[in-house]
Amino acid sequence: VAAALRVREGDRKQIETLKAMGIPEHEIEKFKDPEYWVHFFRRGFREDFERYGLSIDWRREFYTTYLNPFYTKFIQWQYTKLREKGLVIQGTHPVVWCPKEKKVVGDHDRPDEYAGIGPEEVVIIKFRGEDGLVYPCLTYRPETVYGAVNIWVNPDAEYEVANVDGESWVLSNYAVRELESQGHRVEVKGRMQGSALVGRFAVNPVTGRRVPVLPAWFVDPDVGTGVVMSVPAHAPFDYVALQDLKKDPYILDRYSLDPGVLDAVHPVSLIELEGYGDFPAATVVERMGITSQHDKAKLEEATREVYSKEYHTGVLKRSVYGEKWGDKKVYEVKEEIVRFLVESGAAITHYTLPRPVYCRCGARTHVSIVRDQWFLKYSDAEWKKLAHTCIDRMVIIPPSLREEFHKIVDWYKDWACTHERELGSPLPWDERWVLESLSDSTIYMAYYTISKYLQNPERYGIGWDRLDNSFFDYIFLGVGDEESIAQRVGVAPELLRKMREEFLYWYPVDMRVSGKDLLPNHLVFYIFHHVAIFPPEHWPRGICINGWINVAGEKMSKHKGNFILLREALKWWGADATRFALAYAGNSGMDDGNFEPELASRAVELLYEWYAFATSNYGKGDDSVHFVDRWFYSVLNHTLRDVETSYENLNTKDVIVKGFFNLQNAFRWYLRRRGGRANRQLLMKFIEVQTLILAPITPHICEEIWEKLGKKGLISLETWPTVDEEAIDEEVEKAEEIVKKVQRDLEEVLELVKERKRVTLVVPAAWKYEFMRKLAAQAKETGGIASAARNTLRELPQELRAKAAKLVEILLKSPEVLELLVPPELEEEALEDAEKFLEESLGCEIDIVREEEYTGVSPKASLSLPARPAIILQQ
Repeated sequence: VAAALRVREGDRKQIETLKAMGIPEHEIEKFKDPEYWVHFFRRGFREDFERYGLSIDWRREFYTTYLNPFYTKFIQWQYTKLREKGLVIQGTHPVVWCPKEKKVVGDHDRPDEYAGIGPEEVVIIKFRGEDGLVYPCLTYRPETVYGAVNIWVNPDAEYEVANVDGESWVLSNYAVRELESQGHRVEVKGRMQGSALVGRFAVNPVTGRRVPVLPAWFVDPDVGTGVVMSVPAHAPFDYVALQDLKKDPYILDRYSLDPGVLDAVHPVSLIELEGYGDFPAATVVERMGITSQHDKAKLEEATREVYSKEYHTGVLKRSVYGEKWGDKKVYEVKEEIVRFLVESGAAITHYTLPRPVYCRCGARTHVSIVRDQWFLKYSDAEWKKLAHTCIDRMVIIPPSLREEFHKIVDWYKDWACTHERELGSPLPWDERWVLESLSDSTIYMAYYTISKYLQNPERYGIGWDRLDNSFFDYIFLGVGDEESIAQRVGVAPELLRKMREEFLYWYPVDMRVSGKDLLPNHLVFYIFHHVAIFPPEHWPRGICINGWINVAGEKMSKHKGNFILLREALKWWGADATRFALAYAGNSGMDDGNFEPELASRAVELLYEWYAFATSNYGKGDDSVHFVDRWFYSVLNHTLRDVETSYENLNTKDVIVKGFFNLQNAFRWYLRRRGGRANRQLLMKFIEVQTLILAPITPHICEEIWEKLGKKGLISLETWPTVDEEAIDEEVEKAEEIVKKVQRDLEEVLELVKERKRVTLVVPAAWKYEFMRKLAAQAKETGGIASAARNTLRELPQELRAKAAKLVEILLKSPEVLELLVPPELEEEALEDAEKFLEESLGCEIDIVREEEYTGVSPKASLSLPARPAIILQQ
């Protein structure tokens, strides 16, 4: 609705966004109608999703507004159930309000960066001026008014002079609108510049102290009332602004301020806080090196530190607060102090937003008190308890967000769930009100299970006007008499039973995947509503959170030229390459993904290369079996197990890295080791597994490959390959890593000699393996090789200790060798299996001998280590 309004108003940004999406100029006019948006994008989404290859049962497609009377009936059933449980209430509550569209602004009615920001209760303290004006100071810390020694205004800002409930107040225009919207009688009488207020005096309403009005540029006239009480002992902004004035005599001259006025302003210590001295603001400001009120980021950090510490551990001074509140913690008596200030007429309570929040229509919102509004009672303790139970039972991906869900559930108070003049489903008992989008999209997953029957009345003969609450009670809760409900709705009992069975087949939801922006609202509401409506066996089982998508490391922007629509990507790279690059863009979690256009281009080649290889090599190879076959079969199953875990956790980047790039690299090494000819059965297994791993991400080309391999049926319907756990052998995999390491070491050595004739690899004596095994175990316990060596050396016979000490010196330089320890016979088997490969790849003859059998004279032989055989060159 807001977007349509912007089009009607000729908003250039909105119109340019539509053009960037490929919508021609002559069609823009149609987007003035909100309903046209719904129909247009529904068609567009379907076209794009079908080209993208998403497997969607389009029979279940539906709208979630009054445009779909079947869905409206479902939502009205849902809200009737909630109202019966006392979870929908009517009342007067503060809400975020759009003055332009005159509506409640929910999280979906505002840009994403403003989601989750709601009304906060504050206090406006009235400092009465000697000029007859009230200086209304909005504060989150009313208990510190006892230390207010001056008032701040922004001298460059314009202020309203208004009659507020019979008093003459000076305040910002924003505050005028907010006070009007919260039931105060407000009449603007005039305007005045902030500079005209500087130098005036008012009275602190609790201390009776005469305090001056002084200039400060940190005061934002668009936040709060634009008038701030100054407590320099405990507020870093106030302390620094006061120092700025004292350091710059020019400011005093500019506003004709008597220096004596400033000299009389001194911080008043109110709260004892261990480690912060009498003036915590000064302590933190000096520690952080803050020198100007314009250093906003540091001052905000300092403010958070002081406020948090004082609230939770600060003790009010008896000399200031007397016996009633003195010697008590701030959090213990804050509410009492607020009541005292309000009851004495020194203050009023008020609701505001902690920072500016904008509606999607572009208007700045404020807090309004709406009467007769309908609310979801998220404050209900029993409802929260059920939500917490559900969260504890669920799979949360990533698991670190489980506590965040708990915190958000606890944080929620009552939620305004309706608005007027909008798209949406009307309340069944009060159709003036329409449910806002976040509140009517909490259990629609259940509606999917039966939507194909309801959305096709011409086929199933179900009329929306005959649906009643008993129909949905039966389908979703199993309550009611099947025969009488079927007769009342006008359907066969068999069809009614079929719908019930279909719901039971699909529910509960195994995994809900959603963007991180919906965590604080939609996903928590989704939990709340499921636990309120359904029995525990139908509560959600899992939620996965993902970030947004960047392009080439930057946020998408038309100005940067990296704004890519899905349909453009499909045109440029095709579905599979786009899906491949998107899968590689990131794993599940709060971090944003990064789509790399270059990878998408490369993916086109990679996938065609795999297609060509798989279809032309399936069934080829020989039947001989070597050590390296055991290694690759182990790697293949190890990879399959890891990829299965990555898929389960929706870590698609890990799937691509481990299941494609790493596996392809392993196969290339395997093929080199085999002299370019693979074992036939293992090659077929590899081609099948690699294609099955890719299939969920690149389904189209994998279907083509599967058919070319002679497989029957679709690969999308194929079962996931079973991991052969017995074939996974970490020692075999380590042994092959030794072969790779030996090859690298030989290449480095042979580069230094001109003639390559013969190389002897000396495999270490058996006692070294036992020594290294004990040393490695000791090093894990003690955390270091040196300390472990002292104990291990003492266990050796005297004649071996000197030799072992030399080995320890080598290990201290190459500790990675300890990670590759395998039994001596396995290391020797791997090296002998690789002997021919090493000879051919390095261009020299290689002999492999045990240290005990070495008859040469080279002293290097005695320095051979497990996973690091000695290399002896022979001319």
